[in-house]
Amino acid sequence: MLLVSIVFLLSVSEVISQCPPSSGIYLRHNGTCYTNGSYFWDLDVNSITKTISCVLPGASLTTGQWVRVADPDDPVDCNSNSASDPFRCISVTSPDATLNFYLNAVGLPIAQEGWYKCCLPTDCSDHNTNVIFANVFRYAQIKDITVVLPPDITVLPQTYTLHAIKIGNPNQHYSNSAKWLNGGEWVTPSRRSVNYNTNPIRCDVVSSPNATISLYIPIGQYIKPSDDGWFKCCLPTDCSDPNTNVIFANIFRWAEIANMTVDLPPDITVLPQTYTLHAIKIGNPHHRTLIPNEDDRSLHAANWYYEYGSTSTSIELCRGKVYSYSCSIGDGMAIDKGNGKWDYTLNITWNGETIISGALSQSSNNGDHVYRFYLHFGNEMRNGIITIKVPATAPSSLTVVNKTATTITVSWTPLDSSDADGYVVNVTSDTDTVQTVQVEGSSNNTITLNGLRGGTTYSIAVRAYQQLLGPASSAISVQTLPVIYSINWTLVSFITQLNNTQYHIDCLTIVDINNPSTDVYWLVNGVMKSNSMYASIGVLTYNNTLLVYPDPLEVSVNVTCIAMIAGVNYNQSMILHAPSGPPNNVRGFILNATSIIVNWTTSSETNGYVIEYTTGGVTRNVVSSSDDEIVLTNLSPISTYTISVYSYIDLPSANSTVTVLRFDVPSPVTSLSASDVSTTGITVNWTIPSSDNYITYYIISYTPSCPQLSSVNERVSVAPHQSTTIYSYTLIGLYSGMNYTITVKAGNELGRSNPESIYKDTLSLRAPIGVPHSFSLSQPINNLTWNEVNCFELVISNSSITYNLTSTDRYIILNDLVFGTEYNISVAAVNSVGRGPFSDPIVVEIRILDTTTAPYSHYTSVSTATPSVSVTPSISDTDSVIALGVSVGVLLILLTLSVTVNICCLIRIKDFLMISASKDPKTEDIAMQACEPYELRKNELREVNDKDIVMQVCVPYELRKTEKNEVVYDEIQASTDATSEDPGLCH
Repeated sequence: MLLVSIVFLLSVSEVISQCPPSSGIYLRHNGTCYTNGSYFWDLDVNSITKTISCVLPGASLTTGQWVRVADPDDPVDCNSNSASDPFRCISVTSPDATLNFYLNAVGLPIAQEGWYKCCLPTDCSDHNTNVIFANVFRYAQIKDITVVLPPDITVLPQTYTLHAIKIGNPNQHYSNSAKWLNGGEWVTPSRRSVNYNTNPIRCDVVSSPNATISLYIPIGQYIKPSDDGWFKCCLPTDCSDPNTNVIFANIFRWAEIANMTVDLPPDITVLPQTYTLHAIKIGNPHHRTLIPNEDDRSLHAANWYYEYGSTSTSIELCRGKVYSYSCSIGDGMAIDKGNGKWDYTLNITWNGETIISGALSQSSNNGDHVYRFYLHFGNEMRNGIITIKVPATAPSSLTVVNKTATTITVSWTPLDSSDADGYVVNVTSDTDTVQTVQVEGSSNNTITLNGLRGGTTYSIAVRAYQQLLGPASSAISVQTLPVIYSINWTLVSFITQLNNTQYHIDCLTIVDINNPSTDVYWLVNGVMKSNSMYASIGVLTYNNTLLVYPDPLEVSVNVTCIAMIAGVNYNQSMILHAPSGPPNNVRGFILNATSIIVNWTTSSETNGYVIEYTTGGVTRNVVSSSDDEIVLTNLSPISTYTISVYSYIDLPSANSTVTVLRFDVPSPVTSLSASDVSTTGITVNWTIPSSDNYITYYIISYTPSCPQLSSVNERVSVAPHQSTTIYSYTLIGLYSGMNYTITVKAGNELGRSNPESIYKDTLSLRAPIGVPHSFSLSQPINNLTWNEVNCFELVISNSSITYNLTSTDRYIILNDLVFGTEYNISVAAVNSVGRGPFSDPIVVEIRILDTTTAPYSHYTSVSTATPSVSVTPSISDTDSVIALGVSVGVLLILLTLSVTVNICCLIRIKDFLMISASKDPKTEDIAMQACEPYELRKNELREVNDKDIVMQVCVPYELRKTEKNEVVYDEIQASTDATSEDPGLCH
């Protein structure tokens, strides 16, 4: 076996000609590349400038390490400086995984010299790692021993030459020759030297050509439990010689735990982390004995335990017996490797805080994960321990050192080298992991995180790692500098410019943008706009500017500023809000001779209104922030104003609501008519003036045809801007059967329109029942007069002549009368219901007037209807001369009658008062007393002394009647007849 080892060393102790090689792990020292198994004198590697570099081309270093072969569980602590661990390391992660290995100034103790193993890129527990060996020795070393054999094996005697190659201190001189075998030995686990002649372990010694001690157990013999374990062989001298060569072998009873390893996760930065434990059982292949009653020779237990706490409390994870195996925490398998070798595995998942594939408490998980494998086979019980290195604490004081739009630099307080091999920095945004960065070395505590997005908030935490990740630090929230600081708008012009209003859009961006003219652009309602206006503000900011106008489609304007940096687009948007439309129901109201108030229905969303008003080609506008009205002043009267109202939020509405208002008195009403005529009422209808007229009231005047009745004016207030064009108003309380003149005027604060009039009669309740009275015919013009009969229609007729008269006059010229003919003339009142009774006729003859004879006159009562006059001839003479005479005579009679009426007035009043004192008066249809003219009776009164005659003036009956002295017409007539002989009375 030793010979094989020697040949192996001879084959790999050469310098590599190609340095560095293109692939494969190699050693390098002082610029020279070495292969596996090379030797290095301690004085040649005792400073940082004399390192042995262990290099793996094309790989990135993760958990590589140097391990002393004699103590594989104690890797070299690169930061230590003690006699028990004098070596230090320098790690180089890339481009080639490198561990620089050198001796500190303390020197190399005897116990620490010998073979060292370098594992790259992972540690030596990884079966797939790359391994290379180097021997570091004190003073001098036997590099190799060779023999030069005779060239012809067939010829005797044969001469051969032995070569022992010493390396190291060049000043050392040998005082003694080398020995092949001098006291070599095997030592038991209890540190007793094996007695070559003692059962059950024996030795055979061979001194040459190779120092050999063969250790064996005779057939039928067994080692004692005390001798179960590791044996050490020392050659060529015994084990007390520190310079002897030592090798170990394990001799065990029943079964043994040959090895315990762990398959670590391939990526130290990713959580959760799953690792697999392996416990290799070797020895007796029969897990169940075939000998009856000897179950104690079987496999009793192959169990995994989790060890924690200061009292080494155990939690059973997996249980194996004979050929069965199961796990309650995690999962695992028992794999038969053949010839009694079994691999008992356990898979554990670790999330950085707790073991999630089992029920282990978190308090037991911080720090190293310690597992024990318990093997009980036959009478032997064995335990193996494997420790997974995990940092117990998190780095502290994580802070931000610097940040830009795309980078964040953070630092933290590092852990001791014994607690961390490096760090993993985790960067998240919301719930997404953005970056996970590994920082190698326990003392490296600063990192710059690149490739981040500007203006984004990140959560950053750091964990230390050894073989697994430790707990996370408290996370910090950091926002990168924004690429776009802000986007805002400014009104450049006035909102009263409406669709021509200009808006400044300012987009402030970071100066890290290479070229703002190409790397910044705009979207306006989805349409791309170039960035042509920009300027620097200080040393950190660009101001990019865009001019926009309201959209003609009356929609809001969405403006997006887009900036590109490092191939990534960033954007911010803003909206210039437009109203959904103009306000509704715009109306103007005249306040006074120079002012108009305009109001409207408020829009649902608005910041104000623009009011534009035009007259005579001149346009003015004002802004109102009021809810629903504004007063326009200093206006020109007798003008028509077109008023447009726009609403605005940020932008004005594209359209307006328009109203037209005549700033003047209204135009006259049109189409004046009457309807629904009744006995006491008339409904008046008219069309209002055009819609631009402003009307607040109407004046309706109605005048009866009877002069004694007064006109009435009624003012009707109306709301301006009526939706209907036809207006109606009903006049009530009118006189039955009366003709009315009705006038309508429209008005406002500035005055009234010109009138519009119509004429209409009310309906009569019945035909007239009264008779006209006090009529006479004056000649020579045949002028027939009578008292007024309430201003109704008059009909004058005889057998061949009918006069229809609608007039307020109380006379008519009778034409077509025949001279020399005698006529009976009577009058009747007529209304819309019918004709009343005729008066007693008067007899008139058309002849030459005799001025000495008073004309004939007849008195009758007054009727409340329209008089009709009937003219009936007494002779049939058609001579035109006679007719002319009759006409003249009638006229003279009427003239005389008017004088006589005045004279008799006092007499009739006196008689009337006397009768009133003796009788109960009754009032019927007596409207007035008509006295006869004085001229009709003056001849009869000539004999009376003038001084005794007082002019009688007729007073209308209505002025003198009382509740107790009213007299009916018949009584008055009787009194008049009884006193007709008295010249002082009216006839």
